[in-house]
Amino acid sequence: ERPVHLLDEPEVYTLHRALGVPNIRSRFGTDPDIWNQMFAVARSLPTEVLQNRGLMQALSEFSMPIISAVDRLVGATNAMRVDAESKDGRRVTFKVVHPDLEDCVGLGTAAFALEVLLDRVPGGVWFPIEMPKH
Repeated sequence: ERPVHLLDEPEVYTLHRALGVPNIRSRFGTDPDIWNQMFAVARSLPTEVLQNRGLMQALSEFSMPIISAVDRLVGATNAMRVDAESKDGRRVTFKVVHPDLEDCVGLGTAAFALEVLLDRVPGGVWFPIEMPKH
């Protein structure tokens, strides 16, 4: 068990909008829990601070060596679990785990690029939920 926190990730809005799912909740958690606490602090920052690109760039450049050091100490496993329930009460759970977040993101990016090159997906920026429409 790990602590998780309510977090309205972009998927919550896009799933609601694209599929008309009325009730969606998203929870997010990292381990060690200090990263969760940092998300909580970031959420309390004024919008003007979060939209300051120069400041956010400087913060990311400052924090990246720290994040890399912690990843080397405790690992960088990325895991996701999705629980869904249909109107008639059927339930399904999807779990995926990858040992390294950067590799996982890279594989996802490469898979998407391949789909674009094979003309299966139009070029551009898409939310994942928007893809079945094209």
